[in-house]
Amino acid sequence: MRPLLLRSPWARRVFAAVLGLSLGFLLVAVWSGWRTHTAGVLAAELRAAFARHDAAAIEALFCWDGVDAATRARLRLVIQQEHELPVASVAVRPLSAIERQASPGLRPNLSPDAVIEVTFATADRLSAAYLAGPDGVFRHRLVVMLPAN
Repeated sequence: MRPLLLRSPWARRVFAAVLGLSLGFLLVAVWSGWRTHTAGVLAAELRAAFARHDAAAIEALFCWDGVDAATRARLRLVIQQEHELPVASVAVRPLSAIERQASPGLRPNLSPDAVIEVTFATADRLSAAYLAGPDGVFRHRLVVMLPAN
């Protein structure tokens, strides 16, 4: 014998709609939480690489798809300038409205969805902000801005 609620076609439709919406919201929440987690893992890997003063490990955290040799050399120079600095904090934050805007003449090699901010333990509190984007389902990588074609 069916419960009273499910005897009516109208009640079954409402129940199915509520169940579908609930499952949809749950799926979105889980997916969002997973992407936040993978961005946090990238931030922890970046902090550990800075703590070891390991420029090669920092470089390995970038997505190099489509990056030409000149751009890679410029980015290596930046990494070499920063990797010896002591790190005070590393934080992950979502992109702001301004960061979501297309940059004139530039395009990202991954679709960014977060910013990783590194604040160095220097007298003037230098900082660096890295765009991060999902590289597949299981990880985030640091984004490289490329010249737009």
